[in-house]
Amino acid sequence: MYRPRTSWRWPGQLECTASILSGHDARLFWSQWLRHKQSLWRFRMAVEVFMPKMTDHMESGEIIRWLVKEGDAVEQGQILMEVMTDKVVAEFESPATGILKGIRAGAEDGATIPVGETFAFIAAPDEQVPTLPPLKFAAAGDARTTAEAAPPEPAAVAEPGQIRATPAVRKLARELGVDLSQVRGTGPDGRIREEDVRAHLAAQQAVPAEESGGVRASPMARRIARELGVDLAQVPGTGPGGRIREEDVRAFAEAQKSVPVPPSPAPAAVTGDTWLDLTPIQRLTGQRMLESVQSAPQFTLTVSADMTNAMWLREALMDRIVAETGERLSVTALLVKIVAAALRQFPRANASFENGRLRLQSHVNVGVAVGTNDGLVVPVIKEADTLSLAQVNASVKVFQEKAQKMRFTNEDLSGGTFTLSNLGMYGIDRFDAIINPPQAAILAVGRTIKTPVAMPDDSIALRPMISLTLTVDHRAMDGLQGAQFLTDIKDRIEKPYFLL
Repeated sequence: MYRPRTSWRWPGQLECTASILSGHDARLFWSQWLRHKQSLWRFRMAVEVFMPKMTDHMESGEIIRWLVKEGDAVEQGQILMEVMTDKVVAEFESPATGILKGIRAGAEDGATIPVGETFAFIAAPDEQVPTLPPLKFAAAGDARTTAEAAPPEPAAVAEPGQIRATPAVRKLARELGVDLSQVRGTGPDGRIREEDVRAHLAAQQAVPAEESGGVRASPMARRIARELGVDLAQVPGTGPGGRIREEDVRAFAEAQKSVPVPPSPAPAAVTGDTWLDLTPIQRLTGQRMLESVQSAPQFTLTVSADMTNAMWLREALMDRIVAETGERLSVTALLVKIVAAALRQFPRANASFENGRLRLQSHVNVGVAVGTNDGLVVPVIKEADTLSLAQVNASVKVFQEKAQKMRFTNEDLSGGTFTLSNLGMYGIDRFDAIINPPQAAILAVGRTIKTPVAMPDDSIALRPMISLTLTVDHRAMDGLQGAQFLTDIKDRIEKPYFLL
């Protein structure tokens, strides 16, 4: 008689084959299985927690705040912290299930960690993890940490702009709130010593408060202060060296609500300039725009388009779009669909210039510039040419909502092949935009203005006219090709019936 057999195979261990396990055989089998599972747990390698590359151009991330602490049990996918990338505030998920261990010294709220740098481990309860060296911080204004920047040899000559200081000195400076870039080192080759830091602090404390300069606060604290209308100069900081953190700003704002508002005093005299730290978004945007204008031969073309038929179509489709999505159809969504259709016909406009070669993209992914408190970001509508108008409109609305809280994902912000920037809703007539590298072109859209237009019968009529300014990388398209592409967009706006 045939009896079904089941096999359990364990790497490096015996094979147990059984038909029906009962009594002593079952107890023996399960005891062996338990010992094997315990051995796997005991010898499991700890999982490194490192700063991932969350966006295409991210070089480092700033820890906004930890949501767990060392020794806590965490599940895979659980949010460990909030991180400010080069573009957004992102949630950092645990890569594994286990115990959070070995958090690197200096990996605290406000610390900047380079992409790929390990700063903690997820391990078994009884597992030992390596002790990581303390994080080393870069000079003021540099977004990256410099774990490799400061050579260990005391006799080495420092590069211009490089800070030479031991980890102990850097830690002391952080604790005392001292900017090492302002400290004069008296050690060999200008190396900064502990006594230099303390002497600098003593000198600073001797200066009256109104002469000592700006406010020490994290980028997140500054953003919250702007949103809540809080004067950071009035907020007591509880961070290292008196650094103002997000929770300090919120606590101050709450306390102010219960304070009676006195009569408005006379305007206070200006006591000095205020120094503002650039946010990661502002810093990277500036770097990329500078790179764009310096490396790409750019030219612009401008045309005006009659929006009469497009506005009529928008109103005609409004009820259907509202019924499908619950949102009104926006002009931006209409323009995205029109531009996407034109890009499919002009592949060189949907290209990128990389490593000396032009790459014609197979997908039409239109980036839409949206405003945030920290500047413009460009979330991407993927496969925009294949989506329905209702789907594009829904995507635009979702991105506008995400912009209010800066809660974009890497998927939202990556993969763009062309960018559309519409500042018409801010009352701008026309403007020139800078290409978002490595893309080949960008379209700047102004507001719609009723303008006297000469009609075919030589009569004059008021028409809703919109300005379109195309900035092009001359390596991808010459003037004629750019003009043909922009004219195609104009024609599609004026005859948008293909969208029906």
